[in-house]
Amino acid sequence: MDKITASQLGEFIETRQLKKLSQSEQFEAFAAHCVVSAEYDDAFEPEDLRTGGGNDLGFDAVALIVNGDLVEDVEEIRDLKDRNNYLQARIIIVQARTTSGFTGTTITDLADNICDFFAETPTLPMNADVLAFKQLIDELYKHSTSFRRGAPDLVIRYVTTGTWDEDPHLRAKLNGAIKRLKSLNLFEEVSFSCFGAKEIQALYRQSENSVEASFDFPNSIVLPDIEGVEGAHIGIVKSSEYLKLITDSAGNIRRSLFYDNVRDFQDYNEVNRGIRETLASPEKRDRFVVLNNGITIVAREIQTTRNTFTLRDYQIVNGCQTSHVVFDERDNLGDSVYLSIKVIVTRDEDVASTITAATNKQTQVSDEDLQALENFQKELEDFFVAHPVEHKLYYERRSKQYASVSGLEKTRIITRPQLVRAYAAMFLDEPWRAGRYYRELQKIRKDEIFAEGDNPYPYYAAAVAYYRLDYFFRNPYVPTKYKPARYQLLMAIRHLIHGSTKAPTKKRDLEKYCERITDVLWDPTEGLNLVAQLLPLVDEAVTETEADGILDRDTVRTQTFTDLIAKKVNQLRAS
Repeated sequence: MDKITASQLGEFIETRQLKKLSQSEQFEAFAAHCVVSAEYDDAFEPEDLRTGGGNDLGFDAVALIVNGDLVEDVEEIRDLKDRNNYLQARIIIVQARTTSGFTGTTITDLADNICDFFAETPTLPMNADVLAFKQLIDELYKHSTSFRRGAPDLVIRYVTTGTWDEDPHLRAKLNGAIKRLKSLNLFEEVSFSCFGAKEIQALYRQSENSVEASFDFPNSIVLPDIEGVEGAHIGIVKSSEYLKLITDSAGNIRRSLFYDNVRDFQDYNEVNRGIRETLASPEKRDRFVVLNNGITIVAREIQTTRNTFTLRDYQIVNGCQTSHVVFDERDNLGDSVYLSIKVIVTRDEDVASTITAATNKQTQVSDEDLQALENFQKELEDFFVAHPVEHKLYYERRSKQYASVSGLEKTRIITRPQLVRAYAAMFLDEPWRAGRYYRELQKIRKDEIFAEGDNPYPYYAAAVAYYRLDYFFRNPYVPTKYKPARYQLLMAIRHLIHGSTKAPTKKRDLEKYCERITDVLWDPTEGLNLVAQLLPLVDEAVTETEADGILDRDTVRTQTFTDLIAKKVNQLRAS
């Protein structure tokens, strides 16, 4: 392994706390991180994507991205279909080897195994992780009538530490594999590439930077000085230049840019159909700039060189619907289509939140949708980092918010989806719903998650529990076979410490209640001992509810299984 790749791998292992893995397993996680980060902007845990081991079909890591979200549960696929009225997916398969070269046999074998994996009746044995991925894929294709923008794309990456030099023999093998996979008629596009040290190094550097893009903005004016705003520009921009802001290096739309936009893309409702019809009409598209309300962008940093603007760490806070339609129609747009955009540069989070709320209130966004934009989100972020360094976590409100912070243990970053699920499992006793798409879960319990006036202590306690349990899995003090029940374990931790009654509502009582949970979990001995007491209860619940005695994602989706664990924890406390 060359020095640069070894250095990057070492940094990755250090920040992800993966020292207990073998070198080959570390490289699998590293390759998964680099490859999937190129397709997905938000934070994720690469170790959760690894499938390597016996009967893995040569799949060292897998990922399924649906409607821009990395999904891990069939419930998320259903929720996304219902929420967006369509499904658009990318299936990612990674094979990673620490060897210094590529072989045609590996390419051919991998293609053979993928064909078998997607067959109606697979013949090759699959381990539990690959079977779980198969379940996701099968669920996805059950809803093929919702593939309104084409079948899923298949992305295959064969990664080594060597050099890819377009060897004619290997290129022929790749082309043959792609042709075979396309003949299955299951995919819109098939991308099969070999990545060597040079390619993986570039992907790693890209993954460690916050979102950045440059575009030409010649028709802009600078607004007068505004308190709390470092700069503001308003004007019109060619659609081709705007697309540079909203697409990644793979040509996909950057879903993470709309994190602060509150609403997902609403598919082609009446308004969006009107936008598309305007762009599709040669007579109307030239007037698009005066017919559309435009785009509002909030950036934390900007650099200008003549007419070229470079934005870093930015969000499109208003214009999600327009952006998605423009992206869908990108092949039909010429240089005559312009958009009106407003670029606001500020590092003041209060100002950014005010702009986001104000621009969204001008549209038909409900108070419920704006709830996530209130000051509580910033309060949570500040509360998490206010703890001593050994107990400090980082709540990531924006995609890649902490990507460029050097030396930060990435496992200490808690994303909004993770926090919503952990809190719902631990404090609302709904771990069986944790596999839902997080926005749907938040919608179901809308008055109890991120509510105005909430105390940050329970959220921090849930985040600590999530982080510590993940640490136990990763090292591994707790066998990974219990991972499907991680959210039941979060609920059980609270029940074992405090019982099944709800947390107190008085501020000081609630803070003491949560401090007891975090004190136990941060203690290296007491926390692990507590979780160890819960594992036999999970085994008993599996035996009583599953005829095959196997703990899987189907098991944990039932309230019956959850209630049984809660009952057993209460019995343990009483004994």
